[in-house]
Amino acid sequence: MTGCEEKDRTRHPPFWEPGRIIGVIGGRGEMGRLFSDFFRQCGYKVIAADVGAPPDAREVIEASDMVLFAVPLHRTVSIIRDLLPYVHPRHLLMDLSSLKVAPVKEMLRSSSQVLGLHPMFGGRISSFEGQTLVACPVRIEREAWEFLRGLFTRMGIKVKECTPEEHDRMMSVIQVLFHMTTMLTGRVLRELGVDISDTLEYTSPSYRLEINLLGRIFAQNPALYSAITQMNPYTRNILTLLKEGLESYENWYGSENLEGFIEDFRKSADHLGPFCRTAYQESSAYLDYVTRSFHAHSAPKGGECAREAQDSS
Repeated sequence: MTGCEEKDRTRHPPFWEPGRIIGVIGGRGEMGRLFSDFFRQCGYKVIAADVGAPPDAREVIEASDMVLFAVPLHRTVSIIRDLLPYVHPRHLLMDLSSLKVAPVKEMLRSSSQVLGLHPMFGGRISSFEGQTLVACPVRIEREAWEFLRGLFTRMGIKVKECTPEEHDRMMSVIQVLFHMTTMLTGRVLRELGVDISDTLEYTSPSYRLEINLLGRIFAQNPALYSAITQMNPYTRNILTLLKEGLESYENWYGSENLEGFIEDFRKSADHLGPFCRTAYQESSAYLDYVTRSFHAHSAPKGGECAREAQDSS
């Protein structure tokens, strides 16, 4: 049995039962392939459409009971708009984009049922266990949504329900704020002409972890990160607050006001509260692992120490 079938089968609307056809628009991309495999494991028939290969998107939609848009964020709305003429009221429309307000609004222009989804993980994961999926069940029968929700949870996925507006507001913090500050750090390193390999000669485990996370961002698709930051409706507020913070730091630096930095630091620490202590403990465990891993990879492998000892004798 698959992970979706392991537990007792609860009552659900026949229309959504396994065996139905799910058309994946963008089925050859990482997320398209991942969710195609997910639904196949749950007993659905999957047909995929992608650029430059048959069948085309219209044929896939017309042959499907459920349609999943797994396309690049910056093209999601336009692709949905172009394909809406082929959508039928019997369809369930879903999308996997990192923003929800605009794609969901576009899908709601149809008369179909609509479910916005945002996987908080990439397409290269080895397991769904412990992963988080944000869901916006904006126009779907409750019984149908509860059944579909069960498919995800039985695979070990944690499902967080919210409105599209709540989702995008939270993503302005989780994604925009942290991605933008990371990209800005990369920009400063570039402008300074810093050679990362040189900095690693001075590194602490915490710096190595931070610089690895920075490198992880720049190893990925720039179009995705550009779209995440540019298209979020709450990005302007994040930019305003970042600029205000930088201006304060600049003023304190210019006036040699050490107390300004200290007081601001304390206010942020008070706001974060007990989380600071928890984060310190958890990150210390991560750093211990990073340190052990680094030394394990940099140490001579079996037999090499003995050979080096013999050579030096």
